[in-house]
Amino acid sequence: MITIPFHHIVSLWEEAKLKAASINQSVLISYTKKIEQLDPVHFFQKSEQFFEGQRFFWSNPDHSHMMVGAGVTVEFTADGEDDRYHAIETQWKRFIEQAVRNKDTHSVGPVMYGGFSFDPKKEKTKLWDQFADALFILPTFMLTKVEGNTYITVNYLSDCDESVLKELVSMEEELLSGSSIKHVNTTSIVKCLEMDPMEWKESISKVTEKITDGQMDKVVLARELRVLFQDKVNVAPVLENLMEEQANSYLFTVERGTDCFLGATPEQLVKKQGTKVQSMCLAGSIARGESVEEDAQLGSALLTDEKNMHEHDLVVQMIRASLEKVCENVRTPSEPNLYKMKHIQHLHTPVTAESTDDCSLSDLIKLLHPTPALGGFPQEISLQTIREVERLDRGWYAGPLGWMDWKEDGEFVVAIRSGLLQEREASLFAGCGIVGDSDPESEYQETQIKFRPMLSALGGNSTQ
Repeated sequence: MITIPFHHIVSLWEEAKLKAASINQSVLISYTKKIEQLDPVHFFQKSEQFFEGQRFFWSNPDHSHMMVGAGVTVEFTADGEDDRYHAIETQWKRFIEQAVRNKDTHSVGPVMYGGFSFDPKKEKTKLWDQFADALFILPTFMLTKVEGNTYITVNYLSDCDESVLKELVSMEEELLSGSSIKHVNTTSIVKCLEMDPMEWKESISKVTEKITDGQMDKVVLARELRVLFQDKVNVAPVLENLMEEQANSYLFTVERGTDCFLGATPEQLVKKQGTKVQSMCLAGSIARGESVEEDAQLGSALLTDEKNMHEHDLVVQMIRASLEKVCENVRTPSEPNLYKMKHIQHLHTPVTAESTDDCSLSDLIKLLHPTPALGGFPQEISLQTIREVERLDRGWYAGPLGWMDWKEDGEFVVAIRSGLLQEREASLFAGCGIVGDSDPESEYQETQIKFRPMLSALGGNSTQ
C-alpha cells in the first residue's frame, strides 16, 4: 500500500497558507498519488464508516473510468438561476485557479461532481429537498481508476490546523487498507405504488391532441413508482447489482444525508476533452426478445418503425443544430444503430465534434439540455407542457449529472433509469416520448420496461 507522506501534505499546507494570506481567502490543497489497484466498490463501502451520507460513485459503461468520492470539502450551489450552468462553472474556475497541487498528478487532480435539476422553473415538492437546482461537491477523498491505473486524491483547505492533517492521513491509511468489510444484502420490497397511472394515460391523450393540432412535434411525459421496503435500503448492494446487470450503462450515485439518487443510464449528454466533443442521440425504444431470433426481429422492427424513427430524428436534428453553434466538424452517421440494454433496446446515433477555443463545458450543457429525448420539440413549448401536465416533481431525474476536472474538461450524462432512495422508501422514474400517433397503453407498457433496471437492482421485479 502506498500512502500519502505526511511531510508532503504539511508542505503543501504551508504553501497554501501563505497564498491564502496574500489573497485574503481560503485556498484549496489537492494532493494526488498513484496507488496499488483497489476495487472502487470496496472503497465506496469502506468510506461509509467515515463519511456516511457523503459519498458519490461514477463509472462509464466499460468501467475504464471510475471515480468514488467521500466527504465534502467544498460545495458549489446555484438555486433557480437562469444561468446555473455558468454560475457553477464560474465558482469552480475561481476556486481551482488558486489551488495548490502537487506537481506529479499527471492527468488526475481535483474534480467536482454533481448535477442539475431537470427544470428549475417547475413547481417543487419536498421530495427533492436535499438536492438544489445545481449542486456540485469537491470530495475530501477521491479514488480514481483510469487507463488501468488507480489514484487517491485528498482535498483540504488552508484554514485547517495540523490535527486535521493527521486525521486525514489516518483516514487515508484505513481507506486504502485491505481489511474486509461487512457484506450487506438488499432488503425486501413490501409494496410498489403506481402514482396516478390512469391520470398519466389521460395526459397522453391530451398531449397527442396538441401535437396533432401542430402546437409541437413531441413531448416527453414521465411518471413515478413509489417503492416501500421492509428495512432501510443499503446503497452498496444496489450499486453492485447495477454494475452486474446493466452493461453499456453509466453508473452514478449521489448521497445527501439519508437520501441517495442513483441509477444506470445509457445516455451520455456530452463529454469534452480538450477540443474533442462527444454526444449521443438515444430515442425510440422496444423490448428485448426472449430468444436471439425474437430479439433480432424486434430490433429490425424498431429500425423500420415510422413513429420511433421520427422521434429519433428530432433528437438528431436538435443535437446537431445545437453543437453547430459552438463546434466545428459535427459528424453523425446517416442511419441509427441499435443500443441494447438488458431489458430494452434503443435507436442510437453517436455524435462527434470539435469545440472552438471559447466554448466551455457549461456552454455545451446549456445548449443540449434538455434534448428532445427528455423534454420534447420545440423545446420551450414542450417544457411548458410538462410543467402543466406532469404531476411529478422530476427533481434531478432526467437532468444533467456528471463531473468537471481542474482543466475544465468533463463528462455529463442524462440521469434516467434512476431512483431516489429515502431510507425505507424509494421513488423510481420513467418517461416516454409522445408524438402524434402515440398510444397511451403502449407508452405505459414502455415505462414498465424502463422501471425494470432499478426494480431489479433493488431486489424486486417489474410485476410486483
